[in-house]
Amino acid sequence: MAVPIVCKQHDNHSQQEQQKSAMVPEKEVVEYRPGLLILYSDGSFERLSDLDVPACADFENSPNGVATRDVIIDGAQPGVWARIFLPRAALSLGRKSLPVVLHFHGGGFCIGSPSSAHIHRTCSRMANKSSCIWISLHYHLAPEHPLPAAYDDAFSALLWLRTQASLVLAQEREPTVHRLNDDAASKMKADPWLSEYADFSSCFLSGDSAGGTIVHFLAARASGENLRPLQMKGMLLMHPAFPQEAPRSSMELSNVKVGFFHRSALPPGAPFGHPLMNPLHPESPIDLSQLTLPPALVAGASNDPLLPGDVAYFQALRRAGHEAQFFESQGMGHCFHTRYDESSPAFAGSINALEGAMVSFIQRNRIVRSDARRRVSADARRSAELRTQLVIKERVLRNPIQMQSRCPGSVETATKAIHTDLHFFFSIKGSSALAYSPGL
Repeated sequence: MAVPIVCKQHDNHSQQEQQKSAMVPEKEVVEYRPGLLILYSDGSFERLSDLDVPACADFENSPNGVATRDVIIDGAQPGVWARIFLPRAALSLGRKSLPVVLHFHGGGFCIGSPSSAHIHRTCSRMANKSSCIWISLHYHLAPEHPLPAAYDDAFSALLWLRTQASLVLAQEREPTVHRLNDDAASKMKADPWLSEYADFSSCFLSGDSAGGTIVHFLAARASGENLRPLQMKGMLLMHPAFPQEAPRSSMELSNVKVGFFHRSALPPGAPFGHPLMNPLHPESPIDLSQLTLPPALVAGASNDPLLPGDVAYFQALRRAGHEAQFFESQGMGHCFHTRYDESSPAFAGSINALEGAMVSFIQRNRIVRSDARRRVSADARRSAELRTQLVIKERVLRNPIQMQSRCPGSVETATKAIHTDLHFFFSIKGSSALAYSPGL
């Protein structure tokens, strides 16, 4: 018969663990957001899976008709990747016809991913509505990677997109020759979807909440960069996070949640309104008036506690001479458009209105700015032609005998023709018309 041996060491160890656990108070849940995060009383947190959606490159099998594919961002830090959203419209619009939108998700710099259900759904919907290629970036999250890590990743993604545009250009001219100076970039391959459908002359930056903050700091950093052949046509900042002071609590943003995001994303002890998050801080090293920024659409919501910062940023852009417009959703909260609710007609209507403004902004800045360049060029040519004609007619008008021999008709007829040309000459929009005086 076996006699059990009592292990006193094990008993002592168990007693020590019990005493230790009794001394440490249990952490309590101070905030729980389904699909987002759990915050505990000791400052720790858990990221929760938001029903991650896998990429699907097949139009037919995708529930929303948008093909998606995940790609590694070459040249960025390990772990940075993006999801490309290709709308079905690409099949009918043809090659190189879709604008490209580089998008940054929200989540207080701490949570979220392009595969998160609400982010995937929002980008898919916008790709369909705008007939654009949306590229949603997975950047490093705080507190493991505090700011400016997210800004660095965003800049790497922008350079990657520039390289993609250069690769396509090199392929069109001579596929066997790389025209990139960077050895690492010269080894990259052009993405098949981007090389086939992307219009790199019409690119936009987009971001929700913290993603909107990323958009600003990325555009500011890219202000002095040569992005050719990439052409930035605009930036969309949806409810950007530019907190100037601790905001009031709301249904979407509690004080606990905002405090957690702030402590996690910024340096220890940094006050609200820190220059790393608020470009309007008096100590900010960035002067808006010295930047070259594309046109901006700044969107806010009346019930968003971050609305004052959105308005202040929009006004600062205008004062600095930048082209900007503001769109406010009445009765809505922070980033409401990422929580689509078809059961509420009012809610769905507000989302459609906001996203309609985004689509209009993209279409207007993509087409009008290109047309404006062509119009100015045509006006310049017409202006030069008119100046030549006016000089000839001026000389003829000064010598009636010579005019009669070269231009049959009366002096009055010739003079009327000259006045008609003058009226058209000075009415040309955007032309640098010189003052004309018959006495010269």
